[in-house]
Amino acid sequence: MVRAAPFSLLWGAAALAGCLAGDPPIQQPLAFDHALHVGKAEIPCTDCHAGAVKAPHAGLPAISQCLLCHMKPQGDRKEPSEKEMEVRRLAAEGSPLRWIQVTRNDGHVYFSHRAHVTIAGLTCESCHGDVSRWEAPPSRPDPKLKDMLICMDCHRKQDAANGCRVCHH
Repeated sequence: MVRAAPFSLLWGAAALAGCLAGDPPIQQPLAFDHALHVGKAEIPCTDCHAGAVKAPHAGLPAISQCLLCHMKPQGDRKEPSEKEMEVRRLAAEGSPLRWIQVTRNDGHVYFSHRAHVTIAGLTCESCHGDVSRWEAPPSRPDPKLKDMLICMDCHRKQDAANGCRVCHH
């Protein structure tokens, strides 16, 4: 007797196949190095993704956020690095950074960063993994972030509400 594969396994395989064989990786406006900023400089995620604390969406940083540090050379350097010059060039253009969000839930799925980070006290790493090792921004969706069974398992382990209407509106 052949058993059907779980829905999340099928979705994950389809998403992974699409990422590997289909569309090219997404090019972000800046090659933001999380390993340098979060890992080495120990800048909290919420310094750039402030919405994670107080809003449903974590949000993506504006170039003005980058300029808070990069208006002057960082470290022991007297002159700005090439990457700092790129930040300044983009800021001088006056247009907002056009970050491309790689993970977005379907319209019928509700996810609140505020509920998970502030109310439940989860760390960013709980869902996103060790971002302090990312040397570039995500260029492809992470299938785990859209896997309903992974979310339900976490809710079960945390003794959080797990009914359909908690996430599906």
